[in-house]
Amino acid sequence: MKRIIALASAAASLVLAGQLSAHHSFATHYDTNNIIEITGVLSDVKMRNPHSFFEVDVTNADGATETWEVEAHAIPILRRLGISRDTFKVGDPVTIRGPRSRRPEKLLMFGAEITTASGESFEMLDSIRRAPENAISDSREGVTGVDRLTGKWLTYIQGQRVADSPMPLSDAGRKAREEFDPRINPASECVPPNLPSALMLPYIYQITRDGDTVLLFHEYSKIRRPVILGSRVANITDPSFGGRIGRFEDGVLIVESSGFPAHGAGLASGWEPNGNGKDIPSSDQKRIVERYRVNEDGSKLILDYTVTDPVYLTEPFSARVEWHRLPDDAPIHDFTCDAGIAKRSTENAAVLRQ
Repeated sequence: MKRIIALASAAASLVLAGQLSAHHSFATHYDTNNIIEITGVLSDVKMRNPHSFFEVDVTNADGATETWEVEAHAIPILRRLGISRDTFKVGDPVTIRGPRSRRPEKLLMFGAEITTASGESFEMLDSIRRAPENAISDSREGVTGVDRLTGKWLTYIQGQRVADSPMPLSDAGRKAREEFDPRINPASECVPPNLPSALMLPYIYQITRDGDTVLLFHEYSKIRRPVILGSRVANITDPSFGGRIGRFEDGVLIVESSGFPAHGAGLASGWEPNGNGKDIPSSDQKRIVERYRVNEDGSKLILDYTVTDPVYLTEPFSARVEWHRLPDDAPIHDFTCDAGIAKRSTENAAVLRQ
């Protein structure tokens, strides 16, 4: 029987509220206090980046067919869940559970859990809220210095809430936050998050070394940041991520970046803890210092960073990000942003005023 069920369980709402995150702000898209479940037949499947979309034909209480739009993760996350382009096909019966859109006029939800007719279930959100199951320690022998940092790493994302930013915002920063409109978002044009937000995405972060050059590569949007150790001249490859100088001291890779252009979400994106529901812009005076090290057994990459921006911050802000080591053969998936999908996702947002 095809159906729509409203799940009024407070416990279910709270669990999902702690899990939701993506490259846009769930706070402006989906209501975690309104968890619903639909059962119907897939009428369209689009596995894309930066998000995927399913359409499900559902028979409502009046016997009429309604088409629901279901948003889901990007291809790399789906692939790590074991979902391929053959997993879901048009015509397949499915049951989907998750938060409904904050825009009541839209038949739209996020697919937190998708169950097939055979009973196979995919937990879309829990997967990015815990350490990866294939995390390992560093078993390489004789590896020292900066090479201890090399490898593939994966972080898990912290739960999002609608709250003030922990960043010490200036008057300009608070004003930008108050006037934030999620429908006017760099992500809608396939512009990736900048630093430090990009470092918190639940995608593979790979560090390699070739001589004096250390490459910081992010699976998301194929962000490449080469760092030439010991050089006093800033290395600029992609101007949107500024210029970098780097050095390795006492087991720590230190990367200093400046020369960033102004960015609409350059200090924080709404989906991560520094944004807490709203983007925070940065000026061309932003600077960031990253300090990378590994723990004793090499199983974790630890980053302590400090960001300054005299336009939007009253003082420097420091925080930490940690990644888990993955096996060397962990696949890195293509991330080519689909502009139409990015715009579709952004346009689904609702404007919230605190």
